[in-house]
Amino acid sequence: MSATSLQVITLDLPNPDYADPESSSYHRINSSYAFDYVTTFDIRTLSTNGVAPGDDVSGLLYTPDLLPSSECINASAAYVPANATRLANLPDTDYDLVAIAPWLSPQCVQEYLSSAQANEGLVRGFLFYLPSDNGTETPPEVNSQVWGLGDGGSWKRDNDYPVYAIPGASAGILMEASALYSRNMTDVPYGNVLVEMYDSRDYVRLFVDIDTAGSGSQLPSLWVFLLVVLGILLAIIGLTSFTMHWLQRRRRQVLRRRVANGEVDLEALGIKRLTVPQEILNGMPLYTYGTGSPVLPTVAAAVAKEITSSPTDKLSSAASSRPSSPLPTARPAPATRSTSYRPTALQQPTCAICLDDFVPASEGSEGTIVRELPCHHIFHPECVDAFLRDSSSLCPMCKKTALPKGYCPKSVTNAMVRRERMVRRIRDRVTVASPSSPRESELLNENGGQLPRSLGERIRTQTFSGMSQLRARRRISSAPVQRQQTMTEMTTPTAPTPALVRSNTTNSSPIGSQPRPVQPPSNPRRREWARQRAIAMLGRQAAADPDAEEAQTTPRWRKALRSVFPALGR
Repeated sequence: MSATSLQVITLDLPNPDYADPESSSYHRINSSYAFDYVTTFDIRTLSTNGVAPGDDVSGLLYTPDLLPSSECINASAAYVPANATRLANLPDTDYDLVAIAPWLSPQCVQEYLSSAQANEGLVRGFLFYLPSDNGTETPPEVNSQVWGLGDGGSWKRDNDYPVYAIPGASAGILMEASALYSRNMTDVPYGNVLVEMYDSRDYVRLFVDIDTAGSGSQLPSLWVFLLVVLGILLAIIGLTSFTMHWLQRRRRQVLRRRVANGEVDLEALGIKRLTVPQEILNGMPLYTYGTGSPVLPTVAAAVAKEITSSPTDKLSSAASSRPSSPLPTARPAPATRSTSYRPTALQQPTCAICLDDFVPASEGSEGTIVRELPCHHIFHPECVDAFLRDSSSLCPMCKKTALPKGYCPKSVTNAMVRRERMVRRIRDRVTVASPSSPRESELLNENGGQLPRSLGERIRTQTFSGMSQLRARRRISSAPVQRQQTMTEMTTPTAPTPALVRSNTTNSSPIGSQPRPVQPPSNPRRREWARQRAIAMLGRQAAADPDAEEAQTTPRWRKALRSVFPALGR
């Protein structure tokens, strides 16, 4: 691997002749009293044999010995100090070694390489320097002719340790230090101080560590610190996002459970607009006004078919009244409930949507067919069915839901959870003030000194108050009734009742004619008019799609933030 830096430190090595082999260990000497040198990015890698990726090349610094008869001894004398650290100056222990020598002639280089190779695998690396180079520049490229030995580069493969080249200036510093730290402890620099700190019989020698590219310490410490901090931040963000997603999922489950238990009315609180499915609408009872008994199955099927038929079929019979003959595709009548409508005195005699009076059943008339909602308010099916099916699930009068308890939308979204929490917090912060009107004083007396706290209770209170004023001004029928007259119990009458009849039914039916139900015309135009009027009665409606409405008013950066942290509020 390519070398990136070189560091030389001074170690105190125990003398194996006196120290206990089992307890002996080396110590790094403080740089204040010893040699310490570092050079970076000026090392040339000539060979990478014997070094694994990520491993450093380290060992005690020494100069290999040549044969006494070698001519290279005299050639190296000018570049290698006479007292440079040799193998004989090192402890007789299997320490790793790093050799250093000048790059002279090809013959001398081969002799130095062979001498290092003969040390039975203790040499971990070899440092060469050019004698003619006294500068600090990086040595020539690896493919330069300077590094050729005339063997085609086989010397790189024959030696099982890496070979590096260092600048001449750095090599001169290391060779001088090698000469200083080749003797006894008392003869090295600051020896008089070191003998007080260590055993005077120990060795004080230089230790080389070559950092290679790909090692764990390649990056500067600042970048390592930044990467660690970045990793911690990403881990915190990921954990926070996971926690918020889990928390929001729990909130959706809690809201779904509260809606199913009837604790929360999504539409009454203005969270999401709901509609009544046709199968639930078909389950709401139809009654003949004034009798309290459900209509016949054939008539119920006719009502359902006429209201839910396509506009093309309805336009052909726009002005026709409800047929009295049985239909071949009649569906079963809605089940009668224990809390069915039983009209009594001063109860609802008028459809609040179209303001037409209900006609009680008599010998001369079948009576008006009415739809009873779960809140016990009644309307013409022609007026209320389309409104409940297409516009809202709330009663136009009391704003109570017409959906059965336990009904919940298929999907509960994060936007619905946020809106419900916001409404709940606002409602909890509302303080009951002193009554500002006679109506509020009356409510205080009725509720034990407290005003209605919830939004639904206030809406229902205002609605009933408005309806009472409306009833005081309405025209009951073309045959007026005295103000002092009270409505009697509307059981099945034994004689025609002149009061509470429509103006177009004041004339009695001819003798022998078939009685017909008195219903408003069922055509698309009138049903749409009734639906729009019911919407106007209901007032401001909740959003059909809270997520889409919220997305239109939410900036893009907040959307991106919510995709990671969904529990953040608006």
